[in-house]
Amino acid sequence: MGAPRAEVGWAKGVEPGAPLLGEPIVHFRKSPGKVEVVLNDLDSLFDRSASPTYPHAGPALNETVAKFLVDTVRTDRPSPKVGVILSFVGPPLPPEQEAGIRAQLSNYFANEAEVAGLEQRVNRSEGLSSLRYGVPVVLIAGLLAAFLTSLSTFNGGVDFTELAYLAVVVVIWVMLWDPIEKLLFDSYFIRLRIRALHKLARAKITFAYRTSPAAVA
Repeated sequence: MGAPRAEVGWAKGVEPGAPLLGEPIVHFRKSPGKVEVVLNDLDSLFDRSASPTYPHAGPALNETVAKFLVDTVRTDRPSPKVGVILSFVGPPLPPEQEAGIRAQLSNYFANEAEVAGLEQRVNRSEGLSSLRYGVPVVLIAGLLAAFLTSLSTFNGGVDFTELAYLAVVVVIWVMLWDPIEKLLFDSYFIRLRIRALHKLARAKITFAYRTSPAAVA
């Protein structure tokens, strides 16, 4: 994976590197096994305007930052571990505040992994339920399709029996699609998200400080 970079905070008609009034300047950089997020302050890292929601006890992570971190780790599946660098534009934070941020981020992603695990269990349960009801319907529809096929072959030509056969095939597909989607496709993508969240919960978080946002532009 290369080193693409996405930037948030630029407005039309504003030169890169110039701070925007009322808008946080956010820079992202990534490489295999490492993610760097450059922010102008702590308010760009956390969404303090929203009330804490279960199971989080503190302020939620900024939605854009959280999505970037999770998506980056999901695309970097070969790396067994991930390191997160938080770069702030300004003076260094006290060591105890850095430790608090590390614990808060670790707890945030661990809680998100627990919620995703619950989603995976619900998804599996619903998929098995759909399969339990779908299999008898598919068996009956299969027998009906075989009967219509033999009847159409015996009579010859395209008539109502062949249209009925197509309708039966559609019913079979509809009854099988929900369990296939839940047990195979959805389950796979949820599992990838859970793996990424666990890697972020165990990530080594380091802090860096810059004198100005123009240094990373």
